Amino acid sequence: MAREIPEDCRKLNELSIPQFLISCALMVWLLLCYLPQWHRIVSRRSAEGLSTLYILLGSLSGVCAIGNIMMLPSSAIDIGCCRTNNTFACISGLLGILQVTFGISCFWVVLFMYVYYSEQEAEAEIRGRRHSVSGPDETFQRARQGWIVLMIACGFALGILLVSALILHWFPSASQAWANLLGVCVAAFACVQWIPQVATTWRLGHLGSLSALGLCLQVPYAWAFGISMLVRVGFAGWSAWVVYFIVGAMQLVIISFAIIFAIRDKHKPKEEQNDETRQPTETSRLLEY
Repeated sequence: MAREIPEDCRKLNELSIPQFLISCALMVWLLLCYLPQWHRIVSRRSAEGLSTLYILLGSLSGVCAIGNIMMLPSSAIDIGCCRTNNTFACISGLLGILQVTFGISCFWVVLFMYVYYSEQEAEAEIRGRRHSVSGPDETFQRARQGWIVLMIACGFALGILLVSALILHWFPSASQAWANLLGVCVAAFACVQWIPQVATTWRLGHLGSLSALGLCLQVPYAWAFGISMLVRVGFAGWSAWVVYFIVGAMQLVIISFAIIFAIRDKHKPKEEQNDETRQPTETSRLLEY
């Protein structure tokens, strides 16, 4: 006897090839967005320029984003339909969850890089192998804060996982409300996340280990992905997509800073630039390292 396919699952079986290809292209685009950021941190061997609060709030926002998309009733339907739909329809239905998870994983790579290179830079300063980019005091402080950020992020992720599991098991009717609350937290963390980064970038007068190319790629991605999620979950699932429009706008602010700094530096002698920053130029850093 053939298994009866629920109505919601029949809709997922009606595959939209263009939407599937767009979703896959967005994941590739996201990887391309993060490659310049990873490369910049590795090439400078420093986390200087990345705000500790930016890393912390971004990590917490990512945890809430995964919790949000997993707790949405529409996601439960997508996962459940994998028992009746074919493999391709199952993967297509789960692309929204996969996109969010992949994006957060890419940011957590930045988190681990931040912790690792902060520690490495501090150790190199202590042993005299090389001088830190931002000075010993700030480097040692960043190394200490990096481990604190990692522990807070992991503890927060465990807490969200436990609460979500309890709600799904004991109070499934509250799933939408919990998802909306997590969505609000995502938006709040994502908005506040960029405030310390904007302040840090403006204070330093340069981007440091923050990649301008990565930001330029991330702005259109954030908005395109927001539109993709809007189409997938609708206005009722606003908490899953509104954050991406906000993040894109905040990233534009950082990009505008980069343009301002480039114009400023273009009209200054190199000696004056080095005196103000008290550190070598970006080109000389890369050659030295």
